[in-house]
Amino acid sequence: MQNPRYALLSGLYAVALCHDVRGLYGDAVPPPRVRHELRGCEPRGELARAVTQAVVEGTAPLGTLDVETHDGAWRLAAVRVVGARGDVVTVESAGAPRRLYGAASAIPCGNLVRVSPEPPAELTHGEVTFLGCSPRGALRDALAAGAQEFETVRYQVLDRMAAPQHEAEAGRVTGVGASRHHHGLVDLTVAFPRSGLLPRQHREVWDLFHGYAPPSEPGTWRRFGGTARAEWLGQAARRAHRAPRPAPGSAHELDGRGITDEDAFLCALGEAVLGPGHAFPTGSPRALGEELSGCTLIWRHADIARACLGVTPLLVVPRPATFQEWVDGLRAEGVRVVLD
Repeated sequence: MQNPRYALLSGLYAVALCHDVRGLYGDAVPPPRVRHELRGCEPRGELARAVTQAVVEGTAPLGTLDVETHDGAWRLAAVRVVGARGDVVTVESAGAPRRLYGAASAIPCGNLVRVSPEPPAELTHGEVTFLGCSPRGALRDALAAGAQEFETVRYQVLDRMAAPQHEAEAGRVTGVGASRHHHGLVDLTVAFPRSGLLPRQHREVWDLFHGYAPPSEPGTWRRFGGTARAEWLGQAARRAHRAPRPAPGSAHELDGRGITDEDAFLCALGEAVLGPGHAFPTGSPRALGEELSGCTLIWRHADIARACLGVTPLLVVPRPATFQEWVDGLRAEGVRVVLD
């Protein structure tokens, strides 16, 4: 198939290449809160602190928790400790745990046991249909044998060179039928987790970066916000190696209008130095200072970033750098920063 837009994968191998998708982009449903018991666990570090707080107050926020059990390592997200007795700690997390392959800081526990009932499938999953697909490998063999379902697959969003722009879990293939709009191909229906639906602006970002050349219009990143802007930044950083490196002694003018958070700063800086549709693949003050060492950065409307960078949200870990930390980090690596 020429220029597929999506791929379905089982293990390491693509089992279908597809032209389009229906139902993937929309408002994600937060995963249900799930309770687990950590049995045979010796709390330490942040978990020990949260257990102590939960004993006193009844519940305590924890964040991300990695545990190592007899059957491997697992990560739980958005965790709250809701109880503890003996060597059993009860936690509540956003969705089911995700398997890890190597977690040096995981808390050793005997078992991780789910105590919440499984919610009905219709509340957690919906149908996403990949359109105009060419099955291959194990999926093609399964369909030829008359199988009605197929194992869980992942999906990739592909650019014009068939490089993945995004990858995530999809679900079980639950239906197959002749494609109405793509002769000789099939449409594949997947039982897709509602929590995995993607914001519609993500598709627009991927379409803009679909070809070899990045978007050429200055300021295009400004139309996106939230996770879509973060996705823009990631796609732009992938293309940094194609842009000419800043030459020592060169001067670059940074338009500070709209720099209200770190992603906006990195998008604007990448465009100012590397050109539209490009961003530096690193995001710390000193590392960017190394990239720009010997250059002059003229920061227009710097008062906007001074009031916004590193101010909110205060509880993000790691804490975003403040305006002064960015300026100091750049200057420490030999960048002449002129604030206007």
